[in-house]
Amino acid sequence: MELQELLENARRNEALLKRLQAFELQLLSAQNWQDFLTLLLEALPSQFELDAVSLRVCDPDGDLKASMLQSLDIDQGVMLNQIEFKSSMPVIKAGAISPPPPWRSGLGLPLMRNGEYLGVLNLYSSNSERFQSGMATDFMQHLAAVIAACLVMVKQSEQQALLALTDPLTGAENRRGFERVYSREWARGQRQYHVFSMILMDVDFFKKVNDVHGHGTGDRVLKMLCKTLRNTIRPTDHIGRLGGEEFALLLPGCQPDQLLSVAGRVQQAIRDMVVLNDEQKRVPVTASGSFMSVTPRPHQNLELSQIIDHLDGFLYQAKAQGRDRFLDASA
Repeated sequence: MELQELLENARRNEALLKRLQAFELQLLSAQNWQDFLTLLLEALPSQFELDAVSLRVCDPDGDLKASMLQSLDIDQGVMLNQIEFKSSMPVIKAGAISPPPPWRSGLGLPLMRNGEYLGVLNLYSSNSERFQSGMATDFMQHLAAVIAACLVMVKQSEQQALLALTDPLTGAENRRGFERVYSREWARGQRQYHVFSMILMDVDFFKKVNDVHGHGTGDRVLKMLCKTLRNTIRPTDHIGRLGGEEFALLLPGCQPDQLLSVAGRVQQAIRDMVVLNDEQKRVPVTASGSFMSVTPRPHQNLELSQIIDHLDGFLYQAKAQGRDRFLDASA
């Protein structure tokens, strides 16, 4: 190999190393899924002249996907289309892979952390000579090790942040967490003029459940309620425990003509819940509620407390009318 060619290769490697180091510092500063995934799925291709990247991760319990869905809003959630969540995966070695069309070459990088296989990052190029069998991958394997470490750190950071925003009994968002979701959805609605909907509900005769069946049964009612709601609404919807037996749902993109049907499904799902007391006898559970669609307007700032106060008035009407009903609170 000519001296000039060796010098050129050395300069290219030095430039690549500098870019990798700068990118790794960015990764290490990521504290949440939005920052981490934006760097990995958007910045990485642009900075290293790739046509596409994809990520496959081991997620046997679904915890990783749930964490990302909890953290990302509905717009940011499109990044999850580039991620494949697998219950188990065969371990691969770093090297060239056969890419899906239309890409012409690809490189697979295993993500390992303390001996644990976390998944694989795939890099794709339309240049058929970009990634070839037998090529040196030392730089990129180092990057993959940093990515694996950051994946674990961001997951832990998100778990800690979530604890402060989550009701420990039911796993629903607490008041603070629900206010954060509302603020985020309101800001998105102002930017994109989109609608979201809210449902406020209260478990009927909950004090009687506690008095007659005990607080253990009352806790089971609340936990089963949240489990039922999660199985009834979409993964992108949010459940908030606002206090006691009062819960709210925030439904991004739910249109006014869809809301009555959604509220009806929620009401019926609650009726169908099977909750047993300490004597293994079923405790009937119903809820009363109200619902409305919200369209954020530019230069307008409607607080969550104002929405809740409005819905509260209709919720009390539902209780006065005999309970086990949901009323339309649209203005």
